Amino acid sequence: MYSDQSNHRPPFLIHFLWEGLLLFFVSMPVMANETDTLRGVTLDSIVVSSIKLPHAAWRIPSASTALDGTTLQQRQLYDMKDFTATVPNFIMIDRDTRLTSSVFVRGVGSLINAPGVAMYVDGIPHFEKSSFDINLADIEKIEFLRGPQGTLYGRNAMGGIILVQTASPFRKQGTRVRLTYGSYNETRITLSHRQKQGEHFAWGLTGDYHHSDGFIRNQYNGEMADRLNAASLSNRLEWRPRPNLSFRLQHGVEQVKQGAFGYGTVNSEQNDVDSVSLNHPSYYERLIYDAGLQADYHTPYFWLRSQTSLQLLDDTYEVDQDASPRDLYYAVQGEEQRLVSEEMNLRDVTEGIYGWNFGLFAFHHAIHRSTDVFLHMAQPPYQLEKRYNDKNSGIALYHQSELQITPRLTLEGGIRYDYEKANSIHHENKLTGDSVLLRNQYDSPLSFSQWTPKVTLQYHFSGDDQLYATWAKGYKTGGFNTVFEEEKERTFSPEKSWNYEIGGKVAFFQRKLLAEAALFYIDIRNQQVKQLLDLQGVKIRNAGHSISKGAELTLKVLPSEFSRIHLTYGYTHATFSSYTYSNEEDYSGNYLPFVPRHTLSAGADFSVPFTSALSDRLLLQAGYTGMGEIYWHENNRVKQPFYGLLNASAGVEKGKLNLTLWAKNILNTRYLGYYFESSGRQLGKPGRPFTAGISLGYSLQNE
Repeated sequence: MYSDQSNHRPPFLIHFLWEGLLLFFVSMPVMANETDTLRGVTLDSIVVSSIKLPHAAWRIPSASTALDGTTLQQRQLYDMKDFTATVPNFIMIDRDTRLTSSVFVRGVGSLINAPGVAMYVDGIPHFEKSSFDINLADIEKIEFLRGPQGTLYGRNAMGGIILVQTASPFRKQGTRVRLTYGSYNETRITLSHRQKQGEHFAWGLTGDYHHSDGFIRNQYNGEMADRLNAASLSNRLEWRPRPNLSFRLQHGVEQVKQGAFGYGTVNSEQNDVDSVSLNHPSYYERLIYDAGLQADYHTPYFWLRSQTSLQLLDDTYEVDQDASPRDLYYAVQGEEQRLVSEEMNLRDVTEGIYGWNFGLFAFHHAIHRSTDVFLHMAQPPYQLEKRYNDKNSGIALYHQSELQITPRLTLEGGIRYDYEKANSIHHENKLTGDSVLLRNQYDSPLSFSQWTPKVTLQYHFSGDDQLYATWAKGYKTGGFNTVFEEEKERTFSPEKSWNYEIGGKVAFFQRKLLAEAALFYIDIRNQQVKQLLDLQGVKIRNAGHSISKGAELTLKVLPSEFSRIHLTYGYTHATFSSYTYSNEEDYSGNYLPFVPRHTLSAGADFSVPFTSALSDRLLLQAGYTGMGEIYWHENNRVKQPFYGLLNASAGVEKGKLNLTLWAKNILNTRYLGYYFESSGRQLGKPGRPFTAGISLGYSLQNE
């Protein structure tokens, strides 16, 4: 791995902006009181388009799913992969480690390169898939907005955006401890404390530890191939020196060590993995540090926000690439990522028929990667030594206007301009004994620019009920391949899409029944598709034109204050309109891989008063998630049929204590988590089997 720290310094412009913004905000005069000038929305709200609207998640003209911290706890949703099929048409492929966390929404996504879905954690952007699968301890709310969001947010929001939000210590104070123990010696310990120091300063601290022995046994040595240890610590500081001025400093660190790439031979008849047998150690380690400084200033006329973010990510992995007990070949890779970004938003908060929002997003992203492949099967044996030095900087300007044509009819229009400049320096040597042969050497500069418009027409009925129609252009930048056969394959171009959506949100029976539905049609051009290079890895090429169309339905029933029933369903029909893989294979008309045709989630939660010496409340929850069918390759020869997982929990609450018994995949459904083919072999990873456990929580929080 590279150790030259001089290449990791943020560019002078962003460094200047950081310091200048601090001085600028501190020196601003007081221009408003801390009254409800933002109309019921707290200062740490993230959803830009909801600033002027109550019931924000419900009223925005976009398909959305929001889950609060209580729901996450009751359903045992701790990792991002747990939301697969829980959110309509959403999947995070369980390929293996937290490095390989590929997200698809409505058929839009990417397996190996920059994701087509953006993610923010307390305003801090996450660019790479290696930083998506993070710990979700002590989360207050998580939102999934589906469809292009580029006129409101940073980068690569072509398929949608994920917003993760922790609780403000100004709103919630106290101490919370939660202990969980379950199958495969799975242990979780979460401790958090939030406290106010007067009316102007508050802070919070959260620590989390997660261990699992794993459930995949390596038959070669008898050890577990997917053992996991992860720990995280985060700190949140908030300062409100004046009623209309606030600062928030959020930073955290997480370390992950896990067994990795436990792939085995797939039994295609039973759709399961027969065995895993690896002679070479396979593991993954990641250290990630996030920091974000947010500054808010508002008046009765506008709201100005600055978000300066820093992300440092160091990871390494070692993999038995032949996935067998034979000593054929293995690889070692190390990577250092340094990301600095600045996002500014200026928004109108006045009453009237016209509203506006302006935004600026700038970033600098540096990746230093070293890959060493050892081929013992060759005669004579040799080593491939690959070194990459990638840098990418960009700036985006975006705007969205809202015009109230009539008291019920609203027109939203937005435009975004992106400009990015990237460069990759690549060296590859072949080492045989004492000889060194230079095989490849490239210096590949690239630049990208794109305009992406968006128009939405929204009609409001009584209350918050609405119908909406959206037309938008999506865009995902191009990049560099780490494996390739010809120089022209070193880079790939941007991917673009035209998106059409109609939907509605309606409440019945005094809001005891909430219904949300959407139809979408996505025309993806110049699509980035993967191609496997045997014994080398995967490359990206622009070879596809596809159509993704489908529907989404969400129902929430609130029959009483003690019960809640939910049903979500997503349907995606995503196929290649044209895609010629090679002279011999034409995949036109085939289904896109890794995109489930159906996603289904149904369940009920009950909170029943049950006063006794041992209990104040009885908490019951049951849920079913189903997904499929999923094709694993563009050739559509192998697929995962539709399958379902049944989960449930039962708990009691007494004062500040709560005790919960839980179980997942109760019917022990067998399914594939991931599948691929290499050197004529069918390889894959089994899905997670039946697990059960117990959770104990103690809370001294003042809501």
